This record gives sequence, C-alpha cells and structure tokens, in this order.
Amino acid sequence: MRISTALLCFCLSAAWLTSLRRAQSEEHSTAVASHPGNVHVAGETVRVPIPATWAGWRAIDVDGKEVGHGSTSEESVDLGKLPVGYFEVLESSGPGIVTAAVVAPVTPVADTPIALDTAIAWFYAEPQQIREACTLCRLAGVEWVRDRLSWPELQPARGAWTDEGRYERAMRIEHEAGLKVLQVNHASPAWATDAQSRFPEDLQLVYEFYRGLAARWKGLADAIEPWNEPDIELFGGHTGCEIAAFQKAAYLGLKAGNPQQPVCGTVFAIDRAETLEEFGANEVFPYFDRYDLHHYIALPQYSRAYGRHRDGSGGRPLWTTEFNLPVNWANEATKEPSPEELRVQGFRVAKVFTQALYEGSEKAFYFILGDYVERNLQYGLVHHDLTPRPAYVAFAAVGRLLNGAKPLGRIDLGDDLLKAYLFRTVVDGEERCTLVAWSETKPAALKLGSIDKAYDYLGREVAEIAKLQLTRSPLFLVTSAQGFPGVTVVPPPSKPAWRKGSPCPVVLQISGAGDVKQSAFQLDAQRELRLTAYNFGDATAKGVLKFQGCTCSSPEITIEPGRKIESVLKINDAKNIRAELDLNEIGRAVAAARVVTNHDSSAAAR
Repeated sequence: MRISTALLCFCLSAAWLTSLRRAQSEEHSTAVASHPGNVHVAGETVRVPIPATWAGWRAIDVDGKEVGHGSTSEESVDLGKLPVGYFEVLESSGPGIVTAAVVAPVTPVADTPIALDTAIAWFYAEPQQIREACTLCRLAGVEWVRDRLSWPELQPARGAWTDEGRYERAMRIEHEAGLKVLQVNHASPAWATDAQSRFPEDLQLVYEFYRGLAARWKGLADAIEPWNEPDIELFGGHTGCEIAAFQKAAYLGLKAGNPQQPVCGTVFAIDRAETLEEFGANEVFPYFDRYDLHHYIALPQYSRAYGRHRDGSGGRPLWTTEFNLPVNWANEATKEPSPEELRVQGFRVAKVFTQALYEGSEKAFYFILGDYVERNLQYGLVHHDLTPRPAYVAFAAVGRLLNGAKPLGRIDLGDDLLKAYLFRTVVDGEERCTLVAWSETKPAALKLGSIDKAYDYLGREVAEIAKLQLTRSPLFLVTSAQGFPGVTVVPPPSKPAWRKGSPCPVVLQISGAGDVKQSAFQLDAQRELRLTAYNFGDATAKGVLKFQGCTCSSPEITIEPGRKIESVLKINDAKNIRAELDLNEIGRAVAAARVVTNHDSSAAAR
C-alpha cells in the first residue's frame, strides 16, 4: 500500500524533478562522494563534510556521547577511526546537523533473505545518485532490491514501446553493483482501461504487455511482480477471483516472453480471509514461482497473517516484498522523527525481520531505503541526501548478523513477552547460529551459556556477556553452528505442502461488479455475470464447460489461438460459483467466485 499512482504522477512532473535535484544538490554537499551518505566501513578514517558557514562543531554517537569537537571552516571534519555505530555532527552555535555511520564489513551469501525495497528508478534521477544508493545497499548486506516500473510510461499505446529509459538505466547500474532486481507494476495505461488503478478488463492486453516486458527485460529484471496490492482500493480494489484471472494471464505472458523469467505472485497488501480464500479457490498456485505478501501490522498479528498466506501459497516460497513498522515524524518542515522515535525505528528493524523470517518468509524486503513519508509516518532508512538514520545502521546489523538466516525456532523464556528466535546464519564468513532476543515488558536477565559474542541493535559489540539484560532494544547473540546445547527450541511453523499442478494456456475470467471488502461479485435482479475464455496457447482448444452454482446457455466451446469467447452466466441461489473446462492434454481451466446480492453488500457495508 506504499508509493501510490499519485506519487508516480508527482515524480514525473518536471517541477518536482527540478526541485528534487536542487534539494539533493544542496544536501549532497554534506556527503563525501567516496562515502555515499557519510557511511564508512569499520577501520576507515571517518571524514564528514560540514557547511563552510559553521563556526564550530561537536560530534556525538547515538547515546549522546561526544566523539569529537572543533572550531573550523574547513569543508570536512576528521573523526578518526570510530567503532560501528550511528553518529551526528552538530553545529555548535546553530541547528545544523549532519549524520554519519560506521558499519561492519559484510559479504551477503547468495540466498540471504535480507532484502530492501529501494524504488531506485523513481527516487534517484541521476546515474551517480543511483550508484550511491546501490553502494548503501551493498554495505548493508543486501543482494536483492525491489524497484518500480510503470506500464503507462513503457507502453503509451497498444503494441508501442518507448525507447530505453530510466528503468533500464537503473537496472543496469543495480546489476553493476552486484544487486538483483525485483520489479513491480501497479497501474494500467489510459488506452487499456477507464480506471488506471485497476486491471484492464481485457486480459489479452495483460498477456501482450507482460509478454513484451519479459522479452524486453531479459537479463535485466531478475523477478517480476505483475501488480502491487490489488486487494486494496488504492490499487484497484479487486476481488480474489479478479486477481486470480489477472495473475494467470500475466504469468503466461511473462513465460511466453522469456521462459526463464521468474514470476512472483501479484502481491497482497493485507490478509483479508475472504480475498485469500477466493483467490485460492481459483487454483492459481501453478501460475507463480513465489507467493508474495506485504504487511504493516503489529508483531502479535504476524502469526495470523502468515498462517493465512501459507495456506494459499501452494507450497511456493513466501516473499515479503514490503514490510515495516514505521514511526511518526515530529517536525512538520523536515518530516524527521524525534530522537526517541528514531531510536524506536532502529529497534523495530531487527524485530520485524526476525518474526517475518520465523514465520517462513524466504526473502524479506524492508520498506524503504529512501526518505518516504505517508501522512504523519516516516518510513525511510536514510534522508534525501542518503545520510543515515539510526535505522540504516540497524538494518546493516541485520544484514550482517542474519546473513543467510534460516529459522530454527524460538526459545521459550517463560514469558510470552520475552522474545528469542534462533537462526542458522553465516556471520563474517563462518557458519554460526544467531539468537535475536528482546523484551516487550520490563527488563529481564538473560541466562544462556555458549554465547560467543553479543551485539546491540546497531551491531555494536556488547562487552559484558555475563550481565546481558533483555529490554525493548533487541540483542543479537552469536554462537557456534551447534546453537545452544540443552536448550529446547520450538520449531517454526511448518512449510505448507507443495500442491501439484500445471498452468493451462486457456484462462477463464468471471466479470461483474466486485465488492472488494467481501471479495465477491454483487448480483442485481438479473443475477447474471460474464464469463470470458481466453486461449493464450498455440493450439485450438475444445471442451465442455462444467458449472457449480450457475448455468450457461452454450457450455460447448472452441477457441482458436489468440482468441476469446464470451458467455453469460446465470446465477442460481448459491453463494459460490465455479466454472471448469477440461481440455485433456492442454490442461484444465478453472474460475471460481463468491457472489452476494446488492442487499447483502449493503448490509455488509453498514
């Protein structure tokens, strides 16, 4: 539910781009080009540029401890070699502040689950800005990033594609930096539909676009999500049945354009049970390589949400491609959170990753790298000029200490508000186990043997291991690959069984007036819906439609390749309907939907 069509239009305006470049140019004077965002690696001398107008300065760490001071008109200050952490250089006689960070070196393993939503193609206009953003991703232990695309921008008319532009440029730079790219779309072009926040009604247009996109971006897009959050009003407000038909058409198009193209599921914003159940009834699982989800919910709700998504995944890997627990900003002008809220933002990074991975997410993309605000909420790890917030350093700690994390389970500490989750990891190049632990209640002593090293939420090493206390600030406890012998570990939720199935080139689509909150089609007095059968294959499809809860005057159909056939469904008094077409060796097509009367829909709205 983040980065809306409105923001896309805003980003495309010349005035906004001009003002952004000016602001970034001014702010960028506070970051050394060789160290984007003033982010250094441990062992390097930390030099931080400051405005020439400052008469003096003092530097502090995240706890307010002074690490340097001076009176200078030089362009940068030398803080020497600082430990891992977050730092601020403050103007001694004014409100100026420049932030910096030191992170530990990390080389992410090939399958690390720690990933980051960056929207680089939209946030950063210049190639150098893109390179610097990519550098921050790599320094934080990231292998995969999530970017954005715009169907209206790429295909201004049916069959007409623009020349290479900002999307291709961004992906090439991301690849040069060693990053893999997940792409996502969330809007339809005006020529394809009257409502650009919704899917085109004609799935032939969907198939054609994604076929062309996969061919165009072969070797560039490492994975593609066909649509962002279609289950909420902001991105169309579609029912589970509508999402299923769209996903099937998009998948077939992407695989036709590039058979090796990894295809993610059209990503869900929320875990509305009605939507997920209707989506699953359409037997969509053969039409995605990964099942994608988002959440911005409180930690106690993770179990419910992931349980529902696991049930609908068909055993495919779960990718969480947006998630966060954002904090409020405190300053109307800067949209910057208070120091306390910045600290809370940092605490939450490890917590949301820990519980998402424990619940079964195999790739988790934190939202978001850049400075991004919705309403009174700040999401970004860094500022406009890429200088860090404490949360960036916390994210880098996760990238290092949960590198390659595989959940082993949780440790029961005798209180549900004391949290401890164990992972198999690769820390500093060695196979290890990492326990992430914290308290959601009063501080509590932690008594565990075999702890080799302990780190706080920023990845700073904790010296007194024997006196560890659990607080709301999470700890990373690193031990050998054998874990904690003698300690009972409760296994994580089981992975769902793999559901067998093959995609069918014929797609059935039920259409009508959808009610997104009930995930159902509203019926009027005629009690009719439309059924469209599309043949995206290369052979003629012949078969007889079978129905549950509805009838059709012409159940026998013959569809030539690239064609479609429309029929009228007459709905009886059922609450659920289903159409099925058995095409023998070609496959089996299914469409299923929930239905409500207008009276039912009005009552539900009340």
